[in-house]
Amino acid sequence: MPPVAGPRRGGPVLLASSAGGHFTELQIIARQRGIRRDEQHWVVPSTAQTRSALAGHPSVTWVPQVGAHEFSKAVQQLGAALRLHRALRPRMVLSAGAAQAVPHLLAAGALHTPVQYVESVARVDGPSLTGRLVAQLPTAQRYAPVPGWGRRWQTAPNVFSLFRAVPGDRREIRHAVVALGTERFPFHRALAEARAALPSAAEVIWQTGATTYALRGSELPHWIPSDELAEAMAGADVVITHAGAGSILTALGVGHVPVVLPRSGALGEHVDEHQIRMAHGLAERGLVVLVRPGEALCPEHLERAAGTRVVVATSAALPVAEPVGH
Repeated sequence: MPPVAGPRRGGPVLLASSAGGHFTELQIIARQRGIRRDEQHWVVPSTAQTRSALAGHPSVTWVPQVGAHEFSKAVQQLGAALRLHRALRPRMVLSAGAAQAVPHLLAAGALHTPVQYVESVARVDGPSLTGRLVAQLPTAQRYAPVPGWGRRWQTAPNVFSLFRAVPGDRREIRHAVVALGTERFPFHRALAEARAALPSAAEVIWQTGATTYALRGSELPHWIPSDELAEAMAGADVVITHAGAGSILTALGVGHVPVVLPRSGALGEHVDEHQIRMAHGLAERGLVVLVRPGEALCPEHLERAAGTRVVVATSAALPVAEPVGH
């Protein structure tokens, strides 16, 4: 295998991402690597989250949305990706995974553009399908969130390592946020559990994503702009989320240890059990209060989360307003 080339001189850094947690991770990674806003060219689908976070950004290409495992749809965008890369001549492509990034990773390989690929923190058992594809690109540097993936992967501190939980003041739960991210699977179980456990007098801001849920005759909001959701989390006494990396990162970034209900593939709430595995690891580090499938969310979970706060190792690690997402 030939040596990996460093970033080219001139040209932007092309950041290819889906919406949701991958996008939030990539924002943090770009900050960690010191990539200035005026050096960035984002290639992302247009969603409430990405439009909010990239409002006013000088260099964005909006692309059709590609869902998880929709690789045939992703490959159909390869021609457009090649045309964009030839026009921009990026000095590097940076990605945190997802099928959405595949055409731009392939275009980078075809045009011998250096790639830095940072596998999502949600993948603790091994590379995703996109990661396995990237492992075949000779111009790619590959970073795993955990050790043990073999010689093709370097281990780098993942974005969760930037946060540390510490005891906080106990607080009465008067304001709460419940956020289910951008996953395309409904998650009624989480909303029902949150509604049952939260104090009846608490003021709650809901973001239900793909789940349609009515409360007192009114349908709860599916989407909230990223900056508004992050601001709401910052002002809440407790945050309840699914185990999507983006939603958890947003809560941590504003100082909260969230109460987390992971989605289960066996229950039809996701494609597999990766949320459960990731949430277990974060619970062991004290970064989430975990409510396992089959376990009832109860006031004790809420009180434990409300009595803990998060400190950030460096201001550069803070997410740029997430949030709706996986």
